[in-house]
Amino acid sequence: MQRTPALRFRCFRFQALIALGSLIVAPAQAQTSMSFIEVTDQAGLGDAIRVVSPTSRYSAMHGGGVVGDFNNDGYHDIFMLTGGGAPDQFYINNTDGTFTEQATQWGVDRAQHSFGASAADFNNDGYLDIFITSYGDGSFVPAAGEMTLYKNNGPDTDGNWSFDDVAIEANVKRLFGTTRDGLGSGWCDFDLDGDLDLMVCGYNESRPCNRLFRNDGPESGYTFTDVTTDAGLEFIGVSAFIPHFVDMNNDRYPELILVADAGKSRYLVNNGDGTFTDATDTAHGIGTASAMGIDVGDINNDGMLDMYISSITYDFGSSGNVLLTQNADGSFNDIAADSGTNAGYWGWGVLMQDFDHDRDLDLAETNGFIGAFGGDPAVLFENTGDGSSFNEVASASGFVHHGQGRGLVRLDIENDGDLDIVVFENVGQLRLYENLLIDDHATPTDRAWVRVELDTSSNNTFAPHGVGAMISIISDDQTMLRPMHCGASHASSSPIEVHTGLGDTDSIDAIQVAWPDGSYTTRTNVPVNQRLVISAMATRVDYTPDGITDVMDIMAYISLYQDNDLSADHNGDLQLNFYDIAAFIQDYINTP
Repeated sequence: MQRTPALRFRCFRFQALIALGSLIVAPAQAQTSMSFIEVTDQAGLGDAIRVVSPTSRYSAMHGGGVVGDFNNDGYHDIFMLTGGGAPDQFYINNTDGTFTEQATQWGVDRAQHSFGASAADFNNDGYLDIFITSYGDGSFVPAAGEMTLYKNNGPDTDGNWSFDDVAIEANVKRLFGTTRDGLGSGWCDFDLDGDLDLMVCGYNESRPCNRLFRNDGPESGYTFTDVTTDAGLEFIGVSAFIPHFVDMNNDRYPELILVADAGKSRYLVNNGDGTFTDATDTAHGIGTASAMGIDVGDINNDGMLDMYISSITYDFGSSGNVLLTQNADGSFNDIAADSGTNAGYWGWGVLMQDFDHDRDLDLAETNGFIGAFGGDPAVLFENTGDGSSFNEVASASGFVHHGQGRGLVRLDIENDGDLDIVVFENVGQLRLYENLLIDDHATPTDRAWVRVELDTSSNNTFAPHGVGAMISIISDDQTMLRPMHCGASHASSSPIEVHTGLGDTDSIDAIQVAWPDGSYTTRTNVPVNQRLVISAMATRVDYTPDGITDVMDIMAYISLYQDNDLSADHNGDLQLNFYDIAAFIQDYINTP
């Protein structure tokens, strides 16, 4: 296949043709500032084809992959599950808008009956690893019903990268007992010990098949222990698709949301002692049957996290998609019907992201199923501003996908600052949609953006990539709350980073990171339109920073405080006063 790096020119030409055609033949439709164009072939992804074995169990439900920076070059790569016993595919970003398939070179071209995948640095070595679920009753060959944990080895002396499957050594090769079927997976630091734990969903209504594996850390060689029973997660009859972890109640410990197709989805509050409490009844509407995918964010910018869950709109006993906004008392209201986000056909993967950089979160969703539902279109709900109403703009924006969409992830293929979309299909070709919001050939936009990544290499008490941290972005008297979490949705996961639009502002007043240990890092007067990496301090008082706690930290802190620099906001209330000094002194005394 001819690879064409001149992606921008083609995008402009195609976009112009589409715009001309719409003027001639298109009926009146919703207006939107969003603009996407499919660039699958131009990006070198035309051979990314997914197949399904005709004997596959759950064959109509799977199809996914992960996006992340697997070679630490600052660009997003794509790992795709091919399924049906065919070799998986791994596309490395060439940094020019194109990708090259390198599964064999990296050692990840195994043929397996894969269902879903997620990515995380499970062994704290600075390299992103991949976990793959598998399904089957033991009769499928190869690797039926057995999971894969690809450990990223990093570069060798010649600069070549590779993975090794360490699932057996790590004790996550399969689910417990006779339960083999793994569907979705998700990563979190549920016990706040500084390493990432793993939740795997199974699909069996007669057995408790969803399992929580605790990472026992470097002392064990990063092996895992099944702590499902001890954690109070031994649910029977919950055939979950996706586990999603995020701190919903602002106590630093991540809650677990189990999105279930059959049985009742669950909202489980982390008690902070290794156990969870079922609080499903407070999340009104989460128990809707046939739930498929999930994403979490502050949809109305009120400082509390909300949930968007895809489902089936058709009249099969399901109520359609669910949009749960959180109340101050920790309960939730389902506003999907009133907001116009309830109807989404046969929903699967979802995204809650600011695609148009106007400071509020929009919603995207893949759709489709077998038979009469095979032509279901993807949907894109544009937030009108306050999170209470949305316009469906998929067709108007160019995000046009019909068919068997399953996994859905975000990425920035060229690091140009806007969010592109990948659709993983159940059967057929991966689809890449480039966002033209920031494009030399498109209408220029004044809307700014920032991409925040967290570096925790200096502090092993925090999980890699700062998973579990909460980020507040303050600009023009508005605060946008964004969680740093492993973005797992149906059979897929997005990069571990925060990307948000900023409207027409010229600078960011402050970006505050609330770390899982209760400490804060604040950056002030932050320039817009950049990839910003914020590093954790080695200790809570390492203001130099040099990894050493001494009098130089005191002097550095005093200097920041005297300069009225909000970086000295030690207690995280975004004010400078005596309480910050008191908190600093207390932490200094308690630091070894």
